[in-house]
Amino acid sequence: MLDEVASQILYALSGFLFGIFSCRYGTISTNRMKAAFAEKGFTPAFLLSAIPSLIFLVIAVFLFPIWMSTRTEIGAFVYMATFIYYTARNRRKK
Repeated sequence: MLDEVASQILYALSGFLFGIFSCRYGTISTNRMKAAFAEKGFTPAFLLSAIPSLIFLVIAVFLFPIWMSTRTEIGAFVYMATFIYYTARNRRKK
């Protein structure tokens, strides 16, 4: 019983830490895409420069939470809650 409680706490902690990481780099990726769009407009050069940021956002928002939910539901829930909270908080600051 104690090992299950400890494992759930560790899953929640990992979800929290991964959520903070993905939120921080998700914000950086979004800002990079905004700057590239402001500089280049909607051109092929913009699309090429935005591909890495877009791939990271797709992985951080869709693929990683789906993968994590197959391992642990509490970790995926904490991840998404942390990601949404800190993303909304970062958007309010600007």
